[in-house]
Amino acid sequence: MFNNKKLITFFFFIMLVNFNATYASDIESLQLIQILKDDVNDVDGLGNPRSVKVLSDNSKVFVSSGDDNALAVFNLDENFNLTFSQVFKNASTNINGLEGASGVTYFDHGNQVVVTGFYDGALTKFSKSNRSYRFSQFISDGLSYDRVFDSDVPVGELDNFGLLGAWDIVKTTNEKQLYVASYMSNAISILDIMSDKKISLNRVVKDAKPLSNDLGKPIAVALSPLNNELYVLGFDGHQLTIYDRSVRGDLLVKQVLKNGVAGVKQFINPQKMVVSPNGRFLYVACSGSNSLVVFHKLDTGQYAFLQAINNSDIGGSGLEGASSLAISSDGLKIYVAGESGSGLYLFSASADGRLSYKNKLLSVHDNKLNRISSITVTDDNRHLLVATGKGNSLFVFKIKTL
Repeated sequence: MFNNKKLITFFFFIMLVNFNATYASDIESLQLIQILKDDVNDVDGLGNPRSVKVLSDNSKVFVSSGDDNALAVFNLDENFNLTFSQVFKNASTNINGLEGASGVTYFDHGNQVVVTGFYDGALTKFSKSNRSYRFSQFISDGLSYDRVFDSDVPVGELDNFGLLGAWDIVKTTNEKQLYVASYMSNAISILDIMSDKKISLNRVVKDAKPLSNDLGKPIAVALSPLNNELYVLGFDGHQLTIYDRSVRGDLLVKQVLKNGVAGVKQFINPQKMVVSPNGRFLYVACSGSNSLVVFHKLDTGQYAFLQAINNSDIGGSGLEGASSLAISSDGLKIYVAGESGSGLYLFSASADGRLSYKNKLLSVHDNKLNRISSITVTDDNRHLLVATGKGNSLFVFKIKTL
C-alpha cells in the first residue's frame, strides 16, 4: 500500500482473518464470541481497521478505520457482545482529520476519544454528550495530501504541529499528556490535556541529540508503566529511541538502539511495541525482518538486545510483515501476527523476558485468520479482539484459562 493514497498499508502488508472456536494450547483456549464485518448487519466503520481500544470497564469499543476514514463506536453488553453504535467519517459534514485513520486512544473515562489521521496529518477528538459522541476538536496544519506525500519540496516551517503522517498515539497514566508518532514529520508531538479536556500542543520533538540527529521516521510510541521512560520506533531508521521522562514531562535522551549495532539483530522496520508490566522488557514486531525482537533492561538502566524470533522458530511462515502485537496485563502471554502472513501466534514469557513459542491459530469456523492488522487484550485478560485489515473484520474471543 505504499503507493500514493495507499501508503498506509506499506507499513502493514494488508489483511483478512479466521479462527477455530477453540485455540488448542496448554495454556488457554479461545472461544469465539462474535465476528463483525464491515457493511454486514448494519455494521460500519470496519474498512481496514487499524487500531482497537476497549474501555477499562468493558462498556465500549473504539475502532479506527484506514479505508473508511472513520472512527467506529460499539457498545458492549455483559456477555461481551458488541453492538454497533456510531460512526464518524471524513465524508460527513463538519468532520475533519480522519483520512487514513490510524491510532486511537481515550481519556476521561472514555468521554473523550482521540484519533490520528495519517493522510490528514491530524488529531481529531470526539466528546461524549449524554449517551452519544460528537466531533469536538481538530488539530492540523491543514496541508494537502499532494503537498505532504507527493511534493519534492520540503514542508519546512509549514509543519507546526508535527502531525504529518500521524500514526500512533499513547496517553500518560495521569491523562495529562498525549504522545503522537508521525512518520512524515519525522517527529513526536507532545500535547497537553487541559482541565476543560481540550488538547493543546506542548512541543514537537524531532531529534535525539547528541545520540541521533533524527528519530528514523517514527510510527510507534510507548511509555513505561511508571511513565518515566518514552520509547519511539523509527521505521525507516530501524531504530529505537529511549528518553527518560520526568514527572513534569521533560524528556532527556537516554539511548538509541539500531539494527546491526551493539548486537541488535533482525531489527528491520520496527513497527509495533509493547512493554512488560514490570518495565524490564520491550517486545517489538519488525515488519521488514518478519521478526519479534526482545530487549531487556540492564542494571545500568540501559537496554540490550535479548532475543529475536522469526518464521524459522514457528514452523517456517506466518510472521511476514510482523506488525501486530499485544501483551497480557500479567506479562505472561504475547500475541503476535504478521500483516502479510497468516494466523495469530501465542508466546509465553519467562521471568527473564525470553519468549517461547506455544501455538498458533489459523482459522475459526471456516474463516481464515490472514493478514491481521490489530490485536487487543482487555485489561482484565478475559477477552481478545483481532482485526483484519483488508478482511474488514473484527473477531471477538473469550480467553478461557485451562
